[in-house]
Amino acid sequence: MKLANASGTTARFAVIGVLTLAMYIPLAMVDGVTTERQRYFERTMDDVASAWGGEQAVSGPFLVVPEVVRRPANADGGGPETFVTQRVILPSRLALQVDVRHQMRSRALYEVPVYTALLRVQGTFPPLDQSSGIPTGARLDPDNARVVLGISHTRAISRASDFTLGSESLRFESGTAAGWLGSGIQASASGYDGTRAQAFAFELELKGSRALGLTPVGGTSDMRMTSSWPHPSFTGQYLPREQTVSADGFTASWQVHELARDLPASWRVSDQTVSTGQMLASVRLFQPVTGYRVVDRAIKYGVLFIALTFLSFVCFELTVGLRFHPVQYGVVGLGLVLFYLALLSLSEHLSFGVAYLAATGLLTALIAGYVRSMTGSSGLTLWTAVVVAALYGVLYVLLKLETYALLVGTGVLFLGLGALMFSTRSMAETPGRGETSGQV
Repeated sequence: MKLANASGTTARFAVIGVLTLAMYIPLAMVDGVTTERQRYFERTMDDVASAWGGEQAVSGPFLVVPEVVRRPANADGGGPETFVTQRVILPSRLALQVDVRHQMRSRALYEVPVYTALLRVQGTFPPLDQSSGIPTGARLDPDNARVVLGISHTRAISRASDFTLGSESLRFESGTAAGWLGSGIQASASGYDGTRAQAFAFELELKGSRALGLTPVGGTSDMRMTSSWPHPSFTGQYLPREQTVSADGFTASWQVHELARDLPASWRVSDQTVSTGQMLASVRLFQPVTGYRVVDRAIKYGVLFIALTFLSFVCFELTVGLRFHPVQYGVVGLGLVLFYLALLSLSEHLSFGVAYLAATGLLTALIAGYVRSMTGSSGLTLWTAVVVAALYGVLYVLLKLETYALLVGTGVLFLGLGALMFSTRSMAETPGRGETSGQV
């Protein structure tokens, strides 16, 4: 009889294990819905960015001066030749003050953060001599000099002041005519006085979304940014020297020396290829919690918490003497999967915390009511509600944790295993008096 009972208990555990693994199928379907909604959200962000302005990267300003190059005759008999190329000269000093103000743009169910950035730029271009990297014998043409500024999305420019260079006021025009820089704006600096250093200043207002990047092109670059966005993510090759983040926004400052920047003080375009877009100090308008991202994380814990809930029912069976039908386990499992779909749909309209509380309340009421209808026991119904609410309270803590999620999850598994050990402690069979260890 004991062997028969043991075989029946083993079979029940096997059936419950198969049911737990079978829950992967509906969980995968809910995960597919979550992925699809996430794609809709990302597509909405792309649509807003295409209309407002995408990730902005600002490089410059650069002083571009035509340079006449004379090559001597070579050994193959080729005679000397003269051609004109462009020499790019970087500022010896650059100071940027950036004020970023964000706003939320609504599209269907979604809210997308965008920003308007006001850049106040000052600096100094060096004299056109050997001290600024100009090679000996180079013949420059400052009468045709120009200033170029790289901007990744020029259609999002709201306003650009005149470019003040020394005592001159230069007007910006579209385009850079510089393949090494890409899109942007330029200003003619004809008659540039290269015998001495020239101070410059201008303001630029542009729109963008997701991120803003600045290239520290100065011999010394001092950049300071203030913003109303409370969740910055600092990226790029240069991290802030100082930063302060609060619920009202953030401030950050960078100081980059020319030795830390992978750019020469000047270079000849025909001889050297330089990419300025890789050397950015960037800030992303990071959204720390989106419902889709957190629901996706919750689904990854799905089978674990379904197994823990089934384990709780097994413990009830072993301690109270009940026997739930495998179909009833399957129905409870589907209710547990429905929790994630409810969480997904509610989080599109409510804050995640409120959506999670509502979904947990619905799940707890659903399962506790089902146990009440099956057993008629108020005590067991109450215990079921407490266990389900506690399990999904732990899941909420796991979703909120980043560093300690693995540690807490491992602790929950140990507690579940301990509960199972306690419930099965009396299932061991001991040999009778007339039995020996060799009997079968």
